[in-house]
Amino acid sequence: MVIAIFRSRVAKQHVEEFERRYSEMSALVAAIPGYGTHERFTSANGEDVLVVEFLTREAFEAWDKHPEHKKAKMLGKEYIFESYDVKVGEVFERHTKPERKL
Repeated sequence: MVIAIFRSRVAKQHVEEFERRYSEMSALVAAIPGYGTHERFTSANGEDVLVVEFLTREAFEAWDKHPEHKKAKMLGKEYIFESYDVKVGEVFERHTKPERKL
């Protein structure tokens, strides 16, 4: 399993474009074979945090090289984000306690 953590601050004047592109990218990544899930959060300091899980390294690499994703990354770097930090790693240990269904 591969985990990608994307922390960012969107430039105020580009929030609408970011939301549109985020929606488009969410649909595209979900179609990648080996995609697991993604969750988006807002931290207490206002930073946007996205956690993406891929079941295989190949799935992550397919997403990383996807032409539309590459274009979105380029635009993000050029002007959409005021700042960002991306971390990608392979999971070597995992512990879970599934939710009980009532």
